[in-house]
Amino acid sequence: MEKFLTWRIVLRQPPRQAGLFLPGGLIALAAPLRHAGLPDEVGLLLPNRDGLRLLIEALGADPGAAEGKAVGLFLADPFLHVKTLAAQLAEMGVVWVVNFPSVEQQDREFSQQLADVGLDSGLELARLAGFRDAGFGLLAAVADADAAAEAVALDPAALLMLPRVGDFAAGFPSFRQRGAAAAEAARAAHAVGWSGAVLGLGKAEEAEHQSLWPDALDGLAIRDFAG
Repeated sequence: MEKFLTWRIVLRQPPRQAGLFLPGGLIALAAPLRHAGLPDEVGLLLPNRDGLRLLIEALGADPGAAEGKAVGLFLADPFLHVKTLAAQLAEMGVVWVVNFPSVEQQDREFSQQLADVGLDSGLELARLAGFRDAGFGLLAAVADADAAAEAVALDPAALLMLPRVGDFAAGFPSFRQRGAAAAEAARAAHAVGWSGAVLGLGKAEEAEHQSLWPDALDGLAIRDFAG
């Protein structure tokens, strides 16, 4: 059976937005190759031509795995058909989706190459819009302020800040680095009138020290991996 990776969402207490409603975590299909020296957030970007089929099969074999979680989908997959996938996920009781892994994680030079062939963040956002229109709740994964300003046009419940691949070169990115990116994205999103939550990737030990969180972050997606 295919294995899942999970991240639990920990929000500031008390939440800064009244009535904030988010899934309790994220779930994604494990990368085809896992190695101690390869962060799972990066490993998810490894090529997997059967990723969507395997995801559906794994969710079908473990119906409760996605309960209360946003399902991570690689929405730049050229073979993805939104209506078909949306119907399959809805039948399994999935109500939240997120574009994770995302081409947003790639370094800018490679991202431009993807844009040249139409497999960029614009395609991901168009497909997120399709899931929104099908009734799903959205989290939008972004890496910088420009992407944040574009993503909030879909009115997601939250932005998920993802470090780029290169940011992991010296290990898990520092809180300062993650906080600076989140602050820039939050300013860009708020400037166009969006008022949702901004989440960042985090480590388990950071969840218990909310006074140390960068001010721009409303919560963390904690790397608690299962499987």
